[in-house]
Amino acid sequence: HSHIFVQLHTGAEGCTSSCTGHTSIAMLTMHAETWGDQIRAYEREKRYVVDAGFVSGQPLRLQPGMFQAQERTFDPVLGRYRDGKLESQQRCAEERERVAHLNRAKDIQILREQPFNILSQESKLDKLAPGKDPMRLGGHGTLGEKERTKEGKGNFPDTAVDYNILSNLPFKDQHWATKERRPRMKEKSPRIRKRPAFLCKDFDIVTNRYLDNHSEKLRQEKRVNLLEATEKHMKSNAFDPLVGKFVDPVVEERVKSIDDAREVEITMRGDAKVPPSYKGRETAAYGIVSHETYDRDMLRLYDTLEKERTGRFKNRYIVDHNFHAQDIKGDHINELRQLNRVAPERYEEQRRRGYDIIDGKGYGPGAKEKILHEAFPKPRLTPWEKATLSAQGGHERFMESPSPSRSLGSLKSPEVKTLRPSQIVTSSSAPQLDVASVRSRASRASSQRSQGSRSQRSAAPPAAAAPAAPVVPGAASGSAYS
Repeated sequence: HSHIFVQLHTGAEGCTSSCTGHTSIAMLTMHAETWGDQIRAYEREKRYVVDAGFVSGQPLRLQPGMFQAQERTFDPVLGRYRDGKLESQQRCAEERERVAHLNRAKDIQILREQPFNILSQESKLDKLAPGKDPMRLGGHGTLGEKERTKEGKGNFPDTAVDYNILSNLPFKDQHWATKERRPRMKEKSPRIRKRPAFLCKDFDIVTNRYLDNHSEKLRQEKRVNLLEATEKHMKSNAFDPLVGKFVDPVVEERVKSIDDAREVEITMRGDAKVPPSYKGRETAAYGIVSHETYDRDMLRLYDTLEKERTGRFKNRYIVDHNFHAQDIKGDHINELRQLNRVAPERYEEQRRRGYDIIDGKGYGPGAKEKILHEAFPKPRLTPWEKATLSAQGGHERFMESPSPSRSLGSLKSPEVKTLRPSQIVTSSSAPQLDVASVRSRASRASSQRSQGSRSQRSAAPPAAAAPAAPVVPGAASGSAYS
């Protein structure tokens, strides 16, 4: 039962600590003088304060059957535990506590009563201090007296002076002890003789003149009297109610400084109570009625922010247009890549046959012949051509060779123009895009690759420039696939 009680008590303490933790969190929001203090207290509560429930352990939870299990460990009929080991431990603990309690009671009895038996006069501490007086053991209470010595209670001084009262000679010259055991004489300074101040006269009471420097002391006495009279006057007449000022200009200036400081303090306290959203308002930088400028830097900052805001609104449509152009070009590239995945051998059989199997017309430039359109997939390179291109560094041109112009006819779409923010927005926050230069460079590179491909393979159809890669808004150059 005792174990269960301790666990229940511990759980109660955990609950108390949790409640205390909630109280400490609530205390943070109290005693807030201003609105700003409440905001700071709220921020501290949400960011830094840790609830006591997060750091405390899991509360005690009593499982079903715990009380019944504890009740079954003890036999109320026999008055003992059913477990022999637990019973022996409990008996040893009880015996140890009983002996300790009896020893403690005996010690208290010896301290409070006499340390000997009043009937037999035997010492109660004979086992601890055999043969010694129990009243003189140097302890506490009745044992506080010290042991008896052979010299009695000790040596006491015979005199309070350090000289012989008959011959007035010091003990170092006349004493009954030997020279090395004589008491040493201490140096004593005589006491200073003091005289009352009213008995010291610095003037002659007959002639009523100072004994020395009569004129100078008389002038000093007049000045002291004048200062004392001024001090008395200023205590009762320091403020002039008619003029409304202090008589002393120094005091008047000091009071003015105190009033100004108080007004400044009131103004600063009022500003501190104003919410932050009202402190930086535009109307605080100039007079609404008089249009007088109070803070030029703040007005300049507001103008700059307004210009940047307008620039951001303009830049929004520019960026959206560029994203649309980028999506269109990306779709073109994906469609071209899908066509390039087709094997070129798929169209070689029709070329080798020389006529159309549906209408029986032959392929050629004649009037009764049918024009064979070139396939979009390019012919595969022979091993010799691949080795030649690798040696010349043209592998990259091979991988990015343009597609035939005839196949691009089905993919043509209205031209999408990319806007240049540098021509519209002058704000530093808008991205400076130079998309036209990127497209021109892509067109020149595409034309060069087309010329190289036609020079290497004369049988290949004429190539057209691939669409320029989409440009990432905000970058000086470079495509989305670079």
